[in-house]
Amino acid sequence: MYKLKLSKEDFKKLLKENHIKQKEIAKIIGVDETYISQAVNGRIISKLCAYSICKAINSNFEIVDLFIRIEK
Repeated sequence: MYKLKLSKEDFKKLLKENHIKQKEIAKIIGVDETYISQAVNGRIISKLCAYSICKAINSNFEIVDLFIRIEK
């Protein structure tokens, strides 16, 4: 399980730099917009979703660039 390691403000800045919106990420990876919003606000998500979010933002990003691993 993974949690976003950036603050909400830093994440939004990152999206702006990469010319993408949360709504577009949701559409690309096939989840609801609220799921992306919840992840930005601290929801713990699966490895697959974390990976998908990274790649939707920038194909060069890896999970470790944006997320921290949470042990269960």
